[in-house]
Amino acid sequence: MYIPIKKTAKIAILGFGLEGKSTLKFLEENEYENLQVFDENLEDYEQDLSKLADYDVIFRSPGIHMNHPELVRARENGAQTTSATRLFFDICPCPIIGVTGTKGKGTTSTLIYEIIKDTGKDVYIGGNIGLPALDLMKDIWKESLVILELSSFQLQDLEKSPHIAVVLNTTSEHLDYHQDSEEYQAAKESIVKFQSSDDFAVLNLDYKYYERYENLGESEKFFVSTRKKVQHGAYESHGAIYVGDQEVCKTDEVGLIGPHNLENILPATMVTSILKIPKNHIAKSIKDFKGLPHRLEFSGEHKGIRFYNDSFSTTPETCIAALNSFKDPIILIAGGSEKKSDYTKLGRVIFEKENLDDVILMGDTAQIIKKAILKNGEPKCDITTVANYHDAFDLALEKAWKDSVILLSPACASFGLFKNYKERGEKFKEWVESIKG
Repeated sequence: MYIPIKKTAKIAILGFGLEGKSTLKFLEENEYENLQVFDENLEDYEQDLSKLADYDVIFRSPGIHMNHPELVRARENGAQTTSATRLFFDICPCPIIGVTGTKGKGTTSTLIYEIIKDTGKDVYIGGNIGLPALDLMKDIWKESLVILELSSFQLQDLEKSPHIAVVLNTTSEHLDYHQDSEEYQAAKESIVKFQSSDDFAVLNLDYKYYERYENLGESEKFFVSTRKKVQHGAYESHGAIYVGDQEVCKTDEVGLIGPHNLENILPATMVTSILKIPKNHIAKSIKDFKGLPHRLEFSGEHKGIRFYNDSFSTTPETCIAALNSFKDPIILIAGGSEKKSDYTKLGRVIFEKENLDDVILMGDTAQIIKKAILKNGEPKCDITTVANYHDAFDLALEKAWKDSVILLSPACASFGLFKNYKERGEKFKEWVESIKG
């Protein structure tokens, strides 16, 4: 395997989370010896980032901005800054399918993977979901296919594009990391920008962002829409999913809950159609796929009350999508830590939602969300703020009755309350199990 880094290079790994550990392991397995881990939060590793200027190659972990002052200084001093994702694109022997977007990346990536896997092809999934990309190198060969879920952090300094690029809804996100929405959207351009005429891109016509990406690169562009017929792409019309003029399946047959999930199903359908997988095979996989943990996950039922864990909802947009997935009375549990999101639209949706009985808010954003709701007037639903998730869960159960839906869809990050959205979702599921028990 050719790796475009000299064996004698002095290499720094900046950040020692999942991807940093994977990078260290990969380099050690390939007999690189002059390695140093930097992490400001871990005492066992180098913490003085000013020393980065002494290194030849610096691997940046996704959570560390490419324009961190010490990284800028190191580049000015002659250091090459790269990432595990960039290295994987340089050395991967097989085609890559890359998926990005504000929300839905994991669901779309996994559905593509499941459809391809069910054909018996040698397919792998990684990036932000599953294994870090470099961990896949030991298994893949030229006949394999790799699906990567890619964040703006990973795409920002990429100089190669995948063979098939999928750009889902792209709104405002991670403004605690990116300078503004413009930088966030520009960060994602590399998923299409370097594509050749032999490559393909799938864009969503329902979001104005597509205009930004449709003229980038030289790839053939396909489109998806839940609102109108698309001749060169996939769309939903009159209760069915189509590719061109061919029906794939009925929308009431799909396994995923909620109309918003059509925005994930349509790109997956288009990608696998580009790969010439038969429509009946695609349809079977779409019907069988029930989704990922913590994404509008059915967590149980007790005395006619249904519980849904949507802990992965860390933006107002995903909370709105969850609210629009149910017709029965809803008790919403929301709130968490602040990410500079705009809750105006969520506030209006909550105010207008006829089947929303109660909103239980907590965390740093409780008062912000409440203010966004009350800006529209006096809502029909009750709004309560509580101190913690234990109180939120107990109050939700107290207010629920038969045919109610208790929905955990925070619209916010979990930091300060839980380690991550997974722990938050697991606590919710444990609580549901304790009630059933």
